[in-house]
Amino acid sequence: NHIPPYHHTTNHIPPYHIPPGIPFTFFIALNLIIMSKLTNTVGDKALDAVVVGCGMPKRGMGWYHLTQLLDMPNANVVGVVEPFFLNANLCPNPPAAFSAMVEQLEAAGVVCTDSVLSLPKFENDTMCLIAGRTADNPTLFKACVEHGAKIIYLEKPGAPSVDELQEMSDLADTIGVKVYLGYNKNVTPYVQEALALSKTVENSHVLFCHNNSYKTDELEECFTRNSEGMLKNMAIHELALLVSFFGVTVDTVEDFNLNTNALFTEQLTIAGYTDFSKIGFSVTTKSGSAVSVMADRCGGNVSFASVKDGAGMEVKKFEAPDAEAQKKLELQCAEDPEMMPYFFIQSDDYFTLKNVVINSALENTSAGNVATIQIAINALKLAEYFTAEASKILQK
Repeated sequence: NHIPPYHHTTNHIPPYHIPPGIPFTFFIALNLIIMSKLTNTVGDKALDAVVVGCGMPKRGMGWYHLTQLLDMPNANVVGVVEPFFLNANLCPNPPAAFSAMVEQLEAAGVVCTDSVLSLPKFENDTMCLIAGRTADNPTLFKACVEHGAKIIYLEKPGAPSVDELQEMSDLADTIGVKVYLGYNKNVTPYVQEALALSKTVENSHVLFCHNNSYKTDELEECFTRNSEGMLKNMAIHELALLVSFFGVTVDTVEDFNLNTNALFTEQLTIAGYTDFSKIGFSVTTKSGSAVSVMADRCGGNVSFASVKDGAGMEVKKFEAPDAEAQKKLELQCAEDPEMMPYFFIQSDDYFTLKNVVINSALENTSAGNVATIQIAINALKLAEYFTAEASKILQK
């Protein structure tokens, strides 16, 4: 109701200059997001927020978090840090879409810079949402904590190695900073529904299947961008579920059973990176609980959790997106093919996670099922352990 006609200049928004190469619909959408922040009523309990590692519009996870934070009345976005595109030495000619975004953010009063240390020292309670490259996270994390952040929302897996993530946890504990990981599967409805059903089925067994929609000829980009490996990247969500709800840790694993059928597990070397394009395995703990995981980079847009009874018969499968949401997703992808499909699929989960973390900080309460950094450490340990075990099995 407060959005002016596009040709007007109001609320300190400059005239609408659309740089070459930027779709008109995207440019208008971005302006709508930014102007909604200017007209939002931010109450006394709004938490200052800084996005660290924004990335490119429609491609970067940080960018999508930013669009949601700008539209959340309990969050006050005060800064955006982008170490690559805003560093003139590393990127002398940023893409036009990125430059247009920065122009509008700065007009809205959001400080945009290439370093956390270039921002004013955090005086209010501040949440830093870190969504940069995994390899950069430890350095970015330390800068945020030392600059005064009280809450860190860290995108998975948090760090390249267990040792680095443990060091980050130790630093946070020393200073009294709360750290949460963006494991959206911990709060997503289809997982919660499957977990609830499994508790009512005698000797139940849950299978989590995580699919992405990369095409085979896009695996080089996938392997390069996610060089930490599938189990530390894509399937780390499922490993966090194993830690959070099934008590699976490296110390509790009794048996790791890899499905070596090529339909379920494939390890490739592309552009110098050796990784899984898909993997399937089951885990049994020393206490006797068992759970299975499948992940496929080229499996499509639908992921699911299947609950089976003691005889191995499926009781019910919970899909995400479901049939109705899948139709909506297909329409969204057709209307906006530049957008990463999982932004559409997981949008509600991303919002829920941030909202729970922000409200817990404002009210000094528990963040519920949101993964803590200790859960993330245990999940990362599983990723390293399972990767090594699976590779050894495949090499036999």
